[in-house]
Amino acid sequence: MSTIIITIGNEILTGHIQDTNTRWMAQRLFFLGEDLERVIIIGDDRNALSGLIRECVGRVDYLFICGGLGATPDDVTMSAVGDALERRCVVSDEALSHMEYLSTFLMEKGFIKQKMEVNDAVRKMATVIEGSTVLENKAGFCPGVTDTVGDTRIFVLPGVPQELKTIFTDQIENRYIRPNHNRFIDEIVLSEVEARIAHLIAKLNEDFPGVSVGSYPTYGAKTLVIRAVGEDEQQVRKVLEEIQSYSDSLPEL
Repeated sequence: MSTIIITIGNEILTGHIQDTNTRWMAQRLFFLGEDLERVIIIGDDRNALSGLIRECVGRVDYLFICGGLGATPDDVTMSAVGDALERRCVVSDEALSHMEYLSTFLMEKGFIKQKMEVNDAVRKMATVIEGSTVLENKAGFCPGVTDTVGDTRIFVLPGVPQELKTIFTDQIENRYIRPNHNRFIDEIVLSEVEARIAHLIAKLNEDFPGVSVGSYPTYGAKTLVIRAVGEDEQQVRKVLEEIQSYSDSLPEL
């Protein structure tokens, strides 16, 4: 199952904010057995974003669109998704009810002095794609949404890390994306440098097409992690055994 993540934000492109969402999502998707094809970072440009979404829909199984769901003018994600799917954006009564409940809760707990006024900014945060399913945001105000277009399941999520993680684990994982455990991963740690075994890794990737082998050096420490991933546990272990054996046969560094 192929997946693309689109992350939106001028603040990421200018280096003012570090994008931690894609790393976390990549780890979760890998655990679930999904193949992340690409991560794309794009600015707060409605036309560019809608064009990118059109390019992705229909060619991947899952499309995650993250960020740009707030109340300010640069939050254009939902309208861009609407443009791409040729759908209207409408205010969700479900999302408004959640915001009012959360506002009351925060006031009762003493975090805010008065309840939130339902104004244009709040309505913008409660705006969703017409016909989509609202994903409740238990960690914040802006909801996520999901819908299927052709063969692509689309998820639109807020960019605040805690909110994104909450919606993913509470609303998406095990509901829309179930774990696929037909994947085995193992690794070895060598006192080695990549250059001495790179040719062997290339050969093993050809000899064992069902196993993906990667090497990850720690520069300055002569430590090399070799990680193998595949559906056949015996093949994964065979590949690592051959690499370990070859490394052991080389002169000590």
